[in-house]
Amino acid sequence: NDAHRAIAALEAVVDVHIVTQNVDGFHTAAGSSNVIELHGNLGKLACTECGDEVRVKNYAGLQMPPRCCLCNGILRPMVVLFGEMLPDAAIQQYDDELMHGFDVFFSVGTTAGFPYIFEPIAEASRRGITTVEINPDLTPLSHLVSHRFDAGARVTLEAIAERVQIG
Repeated sequence: NDAHRAIAALEAVVDVHIVTQNVDGFHTAAGSSNVIELHGNLGKLACTECGDEVRVKNYAGLQMPPRCCLCNGILRPMVVLFGEMLPDAAIQQYDDELMHGFDVFFSVGTTAGFPYIFEPIAEASRRGITTVEINPDLTPLSHLVSHRFDAGARVTLEAIAERVQIG
């Protein structure tokens, strides 16, 4: 959507790294390249038997359950299901980015209910790093951030992208 495209447009002007809990793949589809999908991506399936990975754009044409072309094992979405651990590769990438540090942290449209989302932003706030929340709803981060936009992501991110590209 337009909010995802606004974030992608910012990459042309500033260094943007995205950490998302969403599994829809919208950030990459909008053109963002530095995306860490902590909870996986519904557009990727993996065989439960041989581990072969397959990309899908539409589930409608798949047999149910979807089967692996190599071994006929069942394919499952490469997403974190309740009770499962976050993927090691995504966590390592996330930790690496946190170690590099950021000039500004944005929290956009999340409830910040998971510690791995809440804590880095709260820590950045404690260290005096600029933190921004874009969310029409109050969250546990709302009282901690430097700047809070009580608005939707699309309108706010489009305005930020326009200002950054102009200025």
